[in-house]
Amino acid sequence: MPTKKVLTYTCLILTIFLSACSTTKYVPEGQYLLNKVSIKTDKKDLKGVNMLTYLRQRPNTKLFDFIPFNVALYSLSGRDTTQWINRFLQKIGDAPVIYDPALTSTSEKELKKHLANKGYENAFVSSNATFKKKKVSVEYIIKANEPYRIRNFKYRINNPEIKELIYKDSVNRTIHSGELFDTDALEAERGRLSEYLKNNGYYYFDKEYIGFIADSSLNTHQVDLLMVVRPLRKVVGKDTYKSEEHKTYRIRNINYYTVNEPTDLLNDSILQSLESIKYKDRFVYSNIKFIRPSALYNKTYIDPDSLYSAKAVDQTYAKLSALNVFKYLDISFSEVLDSSVIDSTASDSLKDMMMDCDIVVTPDKSQSFSFEVEGINNEGDFGIAGKFGYKHNNIFRGGESLKFQLRGANESIIGTRSIWDISTEIGLSFPNFFFPFLKKDFIRNNPANTDVYANFSYQIRRDYSRIIAGTGMRYRWQTPKRVNHQVDLIDFNYVYLPFISDSLSKTIGSSLLKYSYEDHLIMRTGYSISYSNQHLQKNRSAFSVRGAFEIGGNLLYGICAAANASKDSTGAFLVGNIPFAQYVKVDGDFTYNLRVDSKNSIAYHIGLGIGVPYLNSSILPFEKRYYGGGGNSVRGWSARTLGPGAYNPGGTIDYMKQSGDINLNLNMEYRTKLVWMLELALFIDAGNIWTLADEGQAGGQFKWNKFYEQIALGYGIGLRLNFEYFVIRLDWGIKAFDPGRAAGQNWRFDNTWDITKDTALHFAVGYPF
Repeated sequence: MPTKKVLTYTCLILTIFLSACSTTKYVPEGQYLLNKVSIKTDKKDLKGVNMLTYLRQRPNTKLFDFIPFNVALYSLSGRDTTQWINRFLQKIGDAPVIYDPALTSTSEKELKKHLANKGYENAFVSSNATFKKKKVSVEYIIKANEPYRIRNFKYRINNPEIKELIYKDSVNRTIHSGELFDTDALEAERGRLSEYLKNNGYYYFDKEYIGFIADSSLNTHQVDLLMVVRPLRKVVGKDTYKSEEHKTYRIRNINYYTVNEPTDLLNDSILQSLESIKYKDRFVYSNIKFIRPSALYNKTYIDPDSLYSAKAVDQTYAKLSALNVFKYLDISFSEVLDSSVIDSTASDSLKDMMMDCDIVVTPDKSQSFSFEVEGINNEGDFGIAGKFGYKHNNIFRGGESLKFQLRGANESIIGTRSIWDISTEIGLSFPNFFFPFLKKDFIRNNPANTDVYANFSYQIRRDYSRIIAGTGMRYRWQTPKRVNHQVDLIDFNYVYLPFISDSLSKTIGSSLLKYSYEDHLIMRTGYSISYSNQHLQKNRSAFSVRGAFEIGGNLLYGICAAANASKDSTGAFLVGNIPFAQYVKVDGDFTYNLRVDSKNSIAYHIGLGIGVPYLNSSILPFEKRYYGGGGNSVRGWSARTLGPGAYNPGGTIDYMKQSGDINLNLNMEYRTKLVWMLELALFIDAGNIWTLADEGQAGGQFKWNKFYEQIALGYGIGLRLNFEYFVIRLDWGIKAFDPGRAAGQNWRFDNTWDITKDTALHFAVGYPF
């Protein structure tokens, strides 16, 4: 029997088996399994799916949103709980949700309450239960009726300073006339204004001091809204309070305490013995000198004589924590009660109260060694690696980190090819902009990390060996809105090939590919940017985007042209008798994760890239070229076995020729949680690579009237173990459309389908996108 039929029958049998499991086995007589719930509304702007969380009873989650996998597992168990198999099945499965009319009634009330909060005060909610055998489906029906909208919005603020600030900020107000009377929006505005005032000196302000008075007596479904700012409520005794005007607080002194333990500050003798120094406009008290005062100063965004700002406090916490040298970090404020520090000539309404800021830090362990033995999978090449590492997190007492790593790996211990890699890397990272002529204020106000690094790698393959030595410098930083930037100021690599086999030389011949297997230099500059809104969309749909640009060889070309440097036989400039690469490369990725419910999501991904060699190069360096197939590409193909275009290597593995200058990946993946940490995925992949020039691969060159006919298509299934911090996955990809096949054999659904040639297995760490 053909392999494909065996697989088809196996899947069919499994589906029938799961479907046959009675999901009502543990439903008591006279009761019903809650099979489905839905919400129907008569308003387009009210989405029923967005209100499911307000239901007090929801059915068991389903695999791919329609197969009751978890409750079916539970139903497979027997009633004898003394047997371990029954206990195991009940533990990993889900007990059936038994329909409860009382909870349905509660859900109606919760929906009505939610609608009232959204302005639909007169909404009517009912439910309809449909029974079939031992299952029930419940539909909630919402008749929204006319909502209440805001007619007028006004302020009542007695404090003149707060009134002036809020009026200045009115352009950022989120509540406007004509909008729905949404209490959630009012609560958000309270939080926004409270944060705004706390960033302008009002240390004791809280959103509880902001209230709204709504007048809906017009009988026109319109509301006149009045925002009120109440005075400060201060405790003066037991159950006794006094109302005061809100006052702004200004920072008087900033004191740093660098001590061994936080409890040192509770010991009077230790406290009195602390050594004190003044650095700029602040003081440092210490009994251990593990951090330079300048490092503390550069990462502190609170300044003497400035108004208190909650934002500045948060920034200081974040930047000091990012140094990774503190075991304990605390920022506290104490009100200055001495009236002599306050200008007695100022009117009461204009006086700023004073506060002192104390920043306490204790040292963490600064040095560490590591030794790891790991199994690896480099896009299908399984192997083993050993790695030794050393790290010093505070080598110059300013949060500078030194990293050294030595690694040896064999990436094909179970394969037929010999792949050895011995590498070492050393890097020094500075927690700020490290560049000459920059002013200290610029460095402080533009936080970044500067990395200086050097690396060496010796790679041994069956057909060639290669040495890559490199060094470089880059800047990394993140904006307050969590946009990540990286600038590779310079990255210099020397690629030396001491050995190339006769068979490889014969394979590449005189084609353009030979230039990828010659000694060469790469001197490049690059920039990349990435952003994800996952932190804003917790447990909701989210997206991520990444872009990268790099350009190489331009500086060297300019110098060589000016100096009239020597050239090789192709007319390329040489540096030390070695050619250098000149190219430009652009990459982009976009991923959108659509959350269906708590256990189901759909991930969409598109990846595009192009590299163009010019002037001193006729082909991209091999290290910069794209390849098709693999665990993060079109998974029906093993790594480096797809493309370029319609190229067919004739049944052999031809990694040298199966690379390109253009890359396209389109992916869609349905992810669902099974049991425990186990997840299941169904995916569809499309894409390919192409060359810009004719490099000798028939059908491999990109052509506008042909490329869409050469897009490979695959599908498959995957299993994942989600450990929260990392994911281990196993994906089985199957070819659907193979552009490398002869016309009429491209679609792989006929009797010529072969499991050994038309599928690929991928073991990897992390989601593919």
